[in-house]
Amino acid sequence: VLETENLSIAGQWRELEIISNGIAKPRAWRLLPRTVGIVMALRDGNTMVMGGSKVSLMEPGTVVRPHTGRTNARLRIHMGISIPDGAFIRVNNETRTWTEGRCTVIDDSYVHEVWHNGDEKRIVLIVDIWHPELDLERRVESLTDPPVLEMYRSMLKDPKMVLEMQGVPKAIIPDRFISEQDD
Repeated sequence: VLETENLSIAGQWRELEIISNGIAKPRAWRLLPRTVGIVMALRDGNTMVMGGSKVSLMEPGTVVRPHTGRTNARLRIHMGISIPDGAFIRVNNETRTWTEGRCTVIDDSYVHEVWHNGDEKRIVLIVDIWHPELDLERRVESLTDPPVLEMYRSMLKDPKMVLEMQGVPKAIIPDRFISEQDD
């Protein structure tokens, strides 16, 4: 699916949503069941109701204009899957590239932009998580929309039940959810 926020000003940027604002996306279950299961196992990812998880595919020549995310209550993990030369991200005044198989974490509430001058597709797995400095009380305070707050509380209480209610196949729903407390 083409990127829907009108952030790209050149080239083509497509995304396969895995979770969007707390809602699991069926197309991803069918295409990437193992990846979806792993992402869903990340408790701070599947309870992040102000963001989501997706696979981002950027064609050569794509430019994403400078923009900010909608909240500083989250961090955004980028894991490089296929990273050709010439693909870059700038957050504030720091420019980097991705490394295949490695994660980069950004605070997308800062101004950031992406450009791809290479000659092959760039693919990144993106997972939004709660900012680790937010305790439960501050997370709840950040959720001002009552239905979103209720969804968050439901996901905390029984993530398996919520995923089952969303129609996620039982074979994809993790047996165990990984959280910061598991360290």
